[in-house]
Amino acid sequence: MRLDQGINDYLPPSGGIVSRIAPTPSGYLHAGNAYNFILTYLLTRSLGGVLHLRIDDYDLGRYRHEFVQNIFDVLEFLGLDYDKGATSVSDFERNFSFKTRTKRYESALEKLDEIYICECTRATKDAYENGIYTKICKDKKLKFIKDKTAIRLSVDENDELGRQVAAQMGDFVIYKKDFTPAYNFASVIDDEDMEVNLVVRGEDLLPCTLAQRYLAKRLNFSILNAKFIHHKLLLDGGKKLSKSSKSPPIDISQNPQIYYKMLANDLGLNLNSADKISNLLYEFRFKNIAERLMRS
Repeated sequence: MRLDQGINDYLPPSGGIVSRIAPTPSGYLHAGNAYNFILTYLLTRSLGGVLHLRIDDYDLGRYRHEFVQNIFDVLEFLGLDYDKGATSVSDFERNFSFKTRTKRYESALEKLDEIYICECTRATKDAYENGIYTKICKDKKLKFIKDKTAIRLSVDENDELGRQVAAQMGDFVIYKKDFTPAYNFASVIDDEDMEVNLVVRGEDLLPCTLAQRYLAKRLNFSILNAKFIHHKLLLDGGKKLSKSSKSPPIDISQNPQIYYKMLANDLGLNLNSADKISNLLYEFRFKNIAERLMRS
C-alpha cells in the first residue's frame, strides 16, 4: 500500500526518501533508541524510501566492540531491516567506520573560512556564559596542537540561521583535540554523502539540527533542505533515557511488542497492530501517519 498523492507535496524534488538509523556505539541501547529506530523505519518504509544503517563511532574513547554488536542484536530483535550499511562488527570496522572517511572530513574542513583554534576546556575561566562559549580564543591566532587544542567554527550572527545557532551554542567545536571530527561536523557530512533527506531524532537534538543545518549552508550541502522530524523523549524518573546515565538496556529476551506498543499508543494506532512490525507498518500506512508527520 502507498500513501495518497498528497504526500508528494512533502517529498524532495527527486521524489525519493532516504533516511538513516544512526546509533552511537558508546553504550548499550535503551528504550529511547528503540523508539527512534522503529519510528524511522515506519516512516521510511511507508514512503517507499531507502534506509541506511549508519553507526556513528565518532567518540573513540567510548567505542566498544560489544556496543556495535548490541546494535545488530537490537535491530534483529525489533525485526527492522535496512537497505545499506554494515552487517557485522568486522564489516563495520573494515568498511563503514568514520575512520575510513578521514580524508573526506579534512577536505570539508578546508572549505570552511572563519574557523579558529581554541585551547579552552570547560574549566577555563570565563570561557562559558550560560553554557555558550564566549569566543575568548577567536583572536588569539593559535596553532593547532594535537591533544591540546580544538577547532571551532565562528558563527555568523548576521545570518538568520546563524543567529539561532549563536543563541543555542555559540561558536561550536567541529574538530576535537584528538583531531577527529566532532559529531555535528561528521554527521552532516555523512548525511550529505548518503543523500539523506529525512532525519528522525529526539527533541533533545534540536540544537544539533540547527548547527548541522548551518554547517550545511556554509558548505552548500543539499541536506540543508532535508526534512527533520524531532520526536518526544522517553523519560525515566523525569530524566531522559541516555547511555551516559546508564539507562536500562533493551532486554532482547523480552517480546518486542513492548516497543511497538509505545509507538502505536503515541501515534494513535490500533494497539492490536503492535503484535508484529509488519502489522504496525500496515496500520501506519493505513492511517497516513507519514503524511501527518511530514507536514508538521
